[in-house]
Amino acid sequence: MNRIKSNPTEVFVRSTILFLLISVVGAVLFNWPENIKKALMAFWIIVPPLWLWFEFCYLYERGMTPFAKDFEKYKYSQELTKNLWLAISAILLLVYFGKMPGLQ
Repeated sequence: MNRIKSNPTEVFVRSTILFLLISVVGAVLFNWPENIKKALMAFWIIVPPLWLWFEFCYLYERGMTPFAKDFEKYKYSQELTKNLWLAISAILLLVYFGKMPGLQ
């Protein structure tokens, strides 16, 4: 059987998208309690930067990331991921609590 191997980054992205959908749908449709919303926000604020650090420190050195042979492309993908993480965090703050930091 010929199976295409997926790298750890692809697995992380797929699971992150699924968890993001569960987080948003659960908060909007099921009106989860505040403590669950806060725990999900903490997860979304902490885990993606930790993944970027892990990916650079461990996976990039082993050639297990996209663009492992081209550092400039790799840096650019990390920058795009960081910007996406910031946007998702801001949207989740708005969805969960109806306000964003610094805005009254």
